[in-house]
Amino acid sequence: MTNEIKNNFLYHRALTAEAIHHLEEKGYKYLQVQGFTLDHHPEYVEPHYLMLVPVKELPMDIYEPINSELVHEWIANAANTDSMEVFLAGNKANSN
Repeated sequence: MTNEIKNNFLYHRALTAEAIHHLEEKGYKYLQVQGFTLDHHPEYVEPHYLMLVPVKELPMDIYEPINSELVHEWIANAANTDSMEVFLAGNKANSN
């Protein structure tokens, strides 16, 4: 596990509409979608959880626009999922 992945996981926070709104106010436009196994190894076919990493510029990876219908669907179904969790990546500076 890289330090970036470790920090994203250690300081992750719940995916909420308020968190997305706060990121938009800070200028973030996209969420990089990263899939992981239970032991935090990258996995995109059958991940245990997804980590959404806020980015301001379009990355060359899997991403989702920050205010997309899919993100809002993930927010709405956050408490109802049994198979996969979706977290919003964080870091020590933005852990609140």
